[in-house]
Amino acid sequence: MKLSKLGLFKNNNEEKSEPIQENTDAQVNNEEKSEPVQENTNAQSNEEKKSELFQENTEIQKNKVIHLNKISCTSCGAPVDIEEGQVLVTCPFCRNQFKVIEESPDFSIDRGVLLKYSGENREVNVPHGVTAIGILAFSQQSTLTKIILPEGVTELQGLFFNCTNLEKIILPESLENIPNNTFSGCVSLKSIDLPKNLKFLGEMAFHNCKSLTSIEIPPKVEYLETLAFMDCDNLKTISYYDQTKIKGEYFVGCHNLISLNMLDSETNEIISKKKIIDHGNNHIYGIEK
Repeated sequence: MKLSKLGLFKNNNEEKSEPIQENTDAQVNNEEKSEPVQENTNAQSNEEKKSELFQENTEIQKNKVIHLNKISCTSCGAPVDIEEGQVLVTCPFCRNQFKVIEESPDFSIDRGVLLKYSGENREVNVPHGVTAIGILAFSQQSTLTKIILPEGVTELQGLFFNCTNLEKIILPESLENIPNNTFSGCVSLKSIDLPKNLKFLGEMAFHNCKSLTSIEIPPKVEYLETLAFMDCDNLKTISYYDQTKIKGEYFVGCHNLISLNMLDSETNEIISKKKIIDHGNNHIYGIEK
């Protein structure tokens, strides 16, 4: 009897354990069913990552063009907000109205430095976000007539050497240095407004700018480098501020230079005029006291 009772007791426990086993099997089945969902989620995540990487790589490949929502005014050079697809823009500063020049792969840009412009447009609006102009960015671009550099450019590493048809360039107020020979050979450059923050004007910076008739040196330029305006045949007047040191050898070959106007740094008024003296066949010009 005791064995029989024990046997019955054992059978009852086995019967009670069967639902637990069934529940366990159901849980396993559910986990097996959930695995494809997890796999799909992982696959989707991987696809998103691939898409992001592809997009990132695409942007890297396309980093020759900077895509920003600003453009420089074609008149004053100030940054102007634009909307996607906007064609006509009015500058809030000078009220100039102009068409948006679309970005193109003609600009090769690396980490804010414009390395090369390879287009053939006559007028070029450098994309906003560029902070420096590389050494060969515009060299010998004979088709250019006008260039606009955006605010934020602080450095001209390179030259506009022999841009023979360049008539006008708009420089940003952020620019501090104009290196040696920067505009050498720009024979069509008629006028240029140097930014107020300019501190350095290099040797032969405007060499052979034959169409230039006048120029004003900003007040922060303490002195000019040698032969800064060499062979500027039609340069007649140079204005500079009282703290800038001027020497006669800066003007070799400036056959039509008439006078130097010294300006007061506070009032911007002319406080002194100096005449230029020709020293003979070498065309070395001195300053009459």
